[in-house]
Amino acid sequence: MTDGLFPIVLPVDDPDGLAEQEQAYEALAESVRRLIDLTVRTQIPAEDAHDVAWEVDELTRRLAAEAQEGPLGLQVASDGRLRDHGNPAVGLRNPLAPPLHIEKHPDHSASCTVVLGAAHEGPPGRVHGGIIALVLDQVLGTVPALAGKPGLTAYLNLTYRRPTPLGTITAQAHIAETTGRKTLVRGDLRDAHGAVTVEAEGLFITPTFALDALAQPQSDAGDFDPPAGPENP
Repeated sequence: MTDGLFPIVLPVDDPDGLAEQEQAYEALAESVRRLIDLTVRTQIPAEDAHDVAWEVDELTRRLAAEAQEGPLGLQVASDGRLRDHGNPAVGLRNPLAPPLHIEKHPDHSASCTVVLGAAHEGPPGRVHGGIIALVLDQVLGTVPALAGKPGLTAYLNLTYRRPTPLGTITAQAHIAETTGRKTLVRGDLRDAHGAVTVEAEGLFITPTFALDALAQPQSDAGDFDPPAGPENP
């Protein structure tokens, strides 16, 4: 890989073993996600916090013993599926991801419902504006791929209509216009009562490597179906 944009192709010799590994890493990420939430909310005494920090450091050393250098990047396995496990919005292995489980619809729209808590707070009791941008960028960015044009964000314009309360939120997006490699997408974010709190518009441009290498998207993690061929009927 020459830079972080282009995917690494990985062989898949043991699909069952890979699935087991991914389930284990997903469970690890979920445990760390709970740790992050409770680190924000805990009221334990200072001396106990020091003890917990030492225990966490011990676990960190175990993980560091076999950690790769640098980020995971974009991994395209030989089974044709794309794995973006480090993604901070949907990454299976990233405890910073809420995570988002994006539903993809036949009309090339997308939506997701997620619960945001203490670790996502900006103004008291409200979601941080940067977290909102992350969620909407991911949901809007999913839509072009549904039409066979996976793209990178050229711009993302957000109009914050009102503060978004912590708790359950829903984001949705649809294609507004397509011209060549450019796809204009619009969407919004709604609170638990269905009130629109943020409106969004994004322009996504399909990069050359995606045109050459990727087929139609399959899963909410950004996985792709392998192209049809002798080994992929």
